Amino acid sequence: MTIKTPHEWSTDALLTKAQRYATLMLDQPRDNWQFGFWSALCLEMLVRASVSKVSTTLLADAKDWNNILFALGKKTGTKLSMKSIDISEALTRAESLFPTFNREMVNFCVLHFQRRNGELHSGALPFDDLGTSWLPHYYACCETLVETVGIPMSQLLGAEEAATATTLIQALKDDAAKAVKGTINAHKTIWEEKELDMRNKLAKQAETLSTKAAGHRATCPACQSVGLIHGTAAGLESSNFTDGMIVVRQPMLPSLFECNACGLKISGFSKLNACGLGGTFTSTVAYDPTDYFEDDFHDRWAGLSEDNNEP
Repeated sequence: MTIKTPHEWSTDALLTKAQRYATLMLDQPRDNWQFGFWSALCLEMLVRASVSKVSTTLLADAKDWNNILFALGKKTGTKLSMKSIDISEALTRAESLFPTFNREMVNFCVLHFQRRNGELHSGALPFDDLGTSWLPHYYACCETLVETVGIPMSQLLGAEEAATATTLIQALKDDAAKAVKGTINAHKTIWEEKELDMRNKLAKQAETLSTKAAGHRATCPACQSVGLIHGTAAGLESSNFTDGMIVVRQPMLPSLFECNACGLKISGFSKLNACGLGGTFTSTVAYDPTDYFEDDFHDRWAGLSEDNNEP
């Protein structure tokens, strides 16, 4: 029995590749440059898949009609590789074809693809130190594009990450969260009324208290001192063996910010996202292998009594 291979410009083939890139993306810590890089490649495949869903021929570069023949699955008169349209043109077509894929989403995609081009075609490092504040907009684009091809986000990202994506997307739509800026301005006013010596003293104390072991360090939006973000698990935990230690990494979704200098507290992801503190982060813990596997050892031998009768 002959198994028919899907056309390389078909929706199925492009979605399969998008899923591959999504897996590679989610295998990386959120603060690693590869997380952003693989996300850009995944997004391009989703854009192309959505256009291909209408017709594979819409991906063909019309400058050579052999490209259109290839898109139709016909034999062409050339052995050269067939050429598809540039991603910028694919974005234009996707915007025209799907009303839900709006101008704001297109603008985000353009910026993200510029980062990818900088990574691939120059000495620039656009994904280094990028953070993850872009992630809600990214997932909003992904959600719209997967809807055009008729699959759920869980098929692209897995159930756990899809749930995280839903939370991030909802935060973009939460207008009430923007009221948090009033709270920030109030703390900023009180902070600026303090004597300079007192501000410096409080800022130093806050930096001392805000250790990486206690939480994720971030700049306070009210007083610019070092504060801490606490979060909840968001995605699958990963582990590897590095330098004789078991290193466990857990993606985290911000849930609370505290500043020990000015006293600002912000609770809830939507509010944190509204003031620029919504970037996901990675909690990293290193364990001695003996300690890491100790619980498994005790579970395995639990309930067994000691036998001293062996000769």
